[in-house]
Amino acid sequence: MDIRKIPAYFRVYSTLRSQILEGDYAVGELLPTEPELERRFSVSRTTVRRAVEMLSRDGFVAAKQGRGTEVLNYNTTQNINEVTSVTETLERKGYTVQTKSMHIDHVVASPRIAKELEIEPGTTVIRVQRIQEADNVPIAIMRNYLIAELVPNIENHNGEFTRLYDFLEARYGILIDAARDRISARAATFEEAEMLQVPIGTAIIYLIRICYSGGRIVATDHCRIVGSKYEFEVYMKGRCQRT
Repeated sequence: MDIRKIPAYFRVYSTLRSQILEGDYAVGELLPTEPELERRFSVSRTTVRRAVEMLSRDGFVAAKQGRGTEVLNYNTTQNINEVTSVTETLERKGYTVQTKSMHIDHVVASPRIAKELEIEPGTTVIRVQRIQEADNVPIAIMRNYLIAELVPNIENHNGEFTRLYDFLEARYGILIDAARDRISARAATFEEAEMLQVPIGTAIIYLIRICYSGGRIVATDHCRIVGSKYEFEVYMKGRCQRT
């Protein structure tokens, strides 16, 4: 893309965002004042304010009365030593989580989904699709595939829950007590970028989780999460002995 065609406010936003992500501005540190940013980027105050508003909307900074614009702890950390959903992790971090555009339907399991659920290809499963928002900002695209016989009439509860795991336990007595995760990274496609309101090519965490209850596979989750706002924490102990 021709840099001359990039709006000035987006150029300021992108530069400051990159500097925050790279640690040039630490959590709790103040951004330069508006006049300083105007001089640094050779732009108007209106442009600076729009860029900072975008940073604030995306959870990177917040205006502090009488102090300036403070860099926030923008990462959400999930401890993957316990079974914790994305929604639960966000709520523990202090976000208000809402579900947007939920849709529940019956679909025929693809070979991949059938393999993950250990069922025959072509078996009908329940698909729950939704976008999770943290403080009104889209952060994750969620697709959950459930064994249909375990959740009869779940489609009648479309839009009634935010935390799927809690709903499964309360409504169907399904306690997800173990999970196996596969985590990778990829660049946001056009569709993903539109749904998550981020630029195409933004780093996305792709999480596939196989969920167990009492040793039985009950669901598989496919989650796409904005990479700059989420991280995983792993506790490891011991070291294999080399001979």
